[in-house]
Amino acid sequence: MRQRHKQLEEEGWIRQFVADEAQAKDVAEIYNLVGYEVHLQSPKQTHFKKCNSSSSKESEGRCQIVYIRPKKSQDGEEE
Repeated sequence: MRQRHKQLEEEGWIRQFVADEAQAKDVAEIYNLVGYEVHLQSPKQTHFKKCNSSSSKESEGRCQIVYIRPKKSQDGEEE
């Protein structure tokens, strides 16, 4: 996971928080409206303790790490 996080940072992504799937989708819409690209990453099982579910197996596929970065215009400049 650390490697993937580093790769995303190198691509300009900024880690925001871990959220359940529904919350992640809601904030993705909001971030898009205010000019950000959004990347949702499913955490490895070792990260499930950050989710609100009592069981890591229940959380599998339900938690997302939210990353954002400013949208770029067609000419490559940040908007």
